[in-house]
Amino acid sequence: ADLFLTTSPNSKSIQFETWVNKDGNFSKAGKSKEMPSGAKVVGQSVFADFDGDGQSEHLLPVCEDETCQRSAIYLTKLGLDQVM
Repeated sequence: ADLFLTTSPNSKSIQFETWVNKDGNFSKAGKSKEMPSGAKVVGQSVFADFDGDGQSEHLLPVCEDETCQRSAIYLTKLGLDQVM
């Protein structure tokens, strides 16, 4: 991905968009992904090659309640719908 956006189409929803630069024009790569179900607070996205396969993964910390007493970390490969 050349550009990764976190968007909020309404006050209760967060989506993630991946864009690719093709000859100077950005094109949306696939459909927007919704934030994980059950997430109340979404943290800062981190991108790195966590599994050493040469491609970056998306790591997303979330809180499952408003006070962040219950938290989780989601890891996804860019371009796939699978969440680990």
